[in-house]
Amino acid sequence: MPQLACLNGSIMPVEEARVPVWDRGFLFGDAIYEVWRLYDGRLWLDDAHTKRLERSLAEIGVGGVDFERLRTRMAETIQASEVREGTVYVHITRGVAPRLHAFPNPPVPPTELIIVRPYDDAPMAAKRVSGVKVISLPDLRWKRCDVKSTNLLANVMANDAAHRQGGEEAVLIDEHGHVTEATHSSLLWVRDGVLEGTSEGPEILPGTTRGLVLRLARDEAIPFREAAITLPELKQCAEVCLVGTTLEVLPVVTIDDDPIGDGKPGPIAKRLQAAYQRELGRWLGSH
Repeated sequence: MPQLACLNGSIMPVEEARVPVWDRGFLFGDAIYEVWRLYDGRLWLDDAHTKRLERSLAEIGVGGVDFERLRTRMAETIQASEVREGTVYVHITRGVAPRLHAFPNPPVPPTELIIVRPYDDAPMAAKRVSGVKVISLPDLRWKRCDVKSTNLLANVMANDAAHRQGGEEAVLIDEHGHVTEATHSSLLWVRDGVLEGTSEGPEILPGTTRGLVLRLARDEAIPFREAAITLPELKQCAEVCLVGTTLEVLPVVTIDDDPIGDGKPGPIAKRLQAAYQRELGRWLGSH
């Protein structure tokens, strides 16, 4: 079965999906996206991802999205794909209009794209056991990182730099020397026995997996606080981990080749990994 796309309601092999050259997502990156993880054919953290999609669209002023219809199209595409373990990518642009910087007036219908494809978790599962290397780079992204925009050039350049140096991710440092997050994942760390993370705001994306992990930490009686941290301070932490839709809870064992703790995944990361799997198992068992 080929990977499937649903473009404005029409399901087709992903290679056949086409958008006009005047689509504002293509011309300006005037678009929002969201990614769900499929476990056993079901959308994990569905409500959280949907709410974030709605919020991002509202923040950039894209209207005209029928969310009930969108969810129906997602379900139909998942069913047609026969994918059980995979990802669902939703990409919504402001629509097709002549190339002008100002938004179309009157508004045009948004372009809606859904892509369902299989995901092999085995390589990432091995990395969750061993831990990963990351590098640090300046945070060159725009100033509304809380909006899940498709304007990702700064992210992909930093991520590519990390991969060229044998790393999994890049940790981003703002103009004040403080750590924000990684290129496509949230960042958490353990300092003085407390799990910490950057305060939510325009500087970071409100991560759906981060939200779940913080709830699991509370259930596990692991204290959490929002905090600012510099790169030298981060490197001195007992533990650092990345969290995200496909990463789940991924320990970081080196930053810029400097070991974190003893250079191995730490006990709090392991507790959170176990709690994550229990929560996932309960959710799968409840359906």
